[in-house]
Amino acid sequence: MRGACLIAADARGVDFTRTDLIGADLRDTDIRGADLSKSIFLTQSQINVAKGDINTKLPSSLTRPIGYDLF
Repeated sequence: MRGACLIAADARGVDFTRTDLIGADLRDTDIRGADLSKSIFLTQSQINVAKGDINTKLPSSLTRPIGYDLF
């Protein structure tokens, strides 16, 4: 998924284990319930523009955005 354009994609509940997300555009991507905890090259800025919820699993190095309705 390196460099993939995932703008507004539906990725609810997807398991991203060992998925290379470097350069992937996650703007408005629905990652509610997705497991990104073991993805690689995921950045805070990618998470900040995606739409997740309390069931979205993130790597321990990243934080949920503050002030987002879904996150």
